[in-house]
Amino acid sequence: MGLLQNLAAVAIRNKVVGALREGCPADLKDALESLLADKAAINAIQGLVGANLKNPAAINAESIMGLTMPLESKDLLAATPALVDYLVRTAVSKLS
Repeated sequence: MGLLQNLAAVAIRNKVVGALREGCPADLKDALESLLADKAAINAIQGLVGANLKNPAAINAESIMGLTMPLESKDLLAATPALVDYLVRTAVSKLS
């Protein structure tokens, strides 16, 4: 990936992370921060969203849980379904 593509990816990630943090319910903040610390998980989720820009309905709990990501993040999402719902709602609202 070229320098400009890397800079664009970082800018998009920062915007997404900012939006997630801004609207996050207090009871999910710790779980969200744990997830955000996992770059591989965030890349996977961001890839799902990017691939479905024109089809937000494809972004759902099942599609997020079906992503390939580190086991720790998979376990975190499985143990915190409200976080998965929050991720889906946020992504879909930003695309609609």
